[in-house]
Amino acid sequence: MCEWCYKHGAGKKWYLNSRNYLQETAEEVGAHEYIFELWKNFEKVYLQKIYGISARGPGYKFSWPIVGKYIKKYINSWFSKEKPLKGRNPRRAEGHPGQVVPLEDGKKILELAEPILKVNCACRHMTRGIEDPCCLAFGALAEMVPKLPRYIPDGGVEPLHVDEAQDFIEEMNLSGRVNTVWFGPVPYIAALCSCEYPECAATRIRMDYGLNALLKGEYVAKVDFSKCDGCQTCVSRCQFGALTFADSTNRPFIDAWRCYGCGLCATSCPQGAIQMIDRTSYPTLVEEW
Repeated sequence: MCEWCYKHGAGKKWYLNSRNYLQETAEEVGAHEYIFELWKNFEKVYLQKIYGISARGPGYKFSWPIVGKYIKKYINSWFSKEKPLKGRNPRRAEGHPGQVVPLEDGKKILELAEPILKVNCACRHMTRGIEDPCCLAFGALAEMVPKLPRYIPDGGVEPLHVDEAQDFIEEMNLSGRVNTVWFGPVPYIAALCSCEYPECAATRIRMDYGLNALLKGEYVAKVDFSKCDGCQTCVSRCQFGALTFADSTNRPFIDAWRCYGCGLCATSCPQGAIQMIDRTSYPTLVEEW
């Protein structure tokens, strides 16, 4: 399990701990005020400059042997910041990390969250200037959405029943979107997003620059070669560069180190030849999040 599971999972995955969705938890960490400031200033969070470096393009400065390492460590400390509970700065996304989750875990999350609203994706609005209602807001975030009109879909605020929300993320999965679940702030859980690289800001800065706003999932994909018929359906589904196809064996190869555990390859396989297994079942991946 990742560090959040040990700290906030109550013996299970952090995002399956029902306490992390309670109104009481939201009030303890000042979630309403935090969420309003974070989402109101979303572009400033990801486009601000730290030591003269914009998160939009840190470029060569991150490669400096000493300075680059220090700056990266400093920025990463923002996402994991837990204390003081009500003193975290939402304009720096302090205490606002997320994690990749596969479809089945996404459905379990929706059984714990309420109310559930479909909202416009903050990342896609920032990167492409489009309104795409592909994210789900819970609890405190759902309550703050009326004060953040740009995140309200054209058709208005759309509350979803659990079954409807589960069907929705299944549709997102079929279209190639990756599910990510988000603290807002730690340990309160505020959203389940369905976005993709490169639009997802957290995925982009993690993959391109090693900034850990987004953790890899609790699982990695593994191929059962006895079931695989080499159809290559899975190949185009991986956004993380973890899956390649070997012509010599007519089988896919999954690099467990690069796998984020989204499960898109597994859900697309017509033969059911790809399973999602616990990341920690690989000794070398126990600390690879």
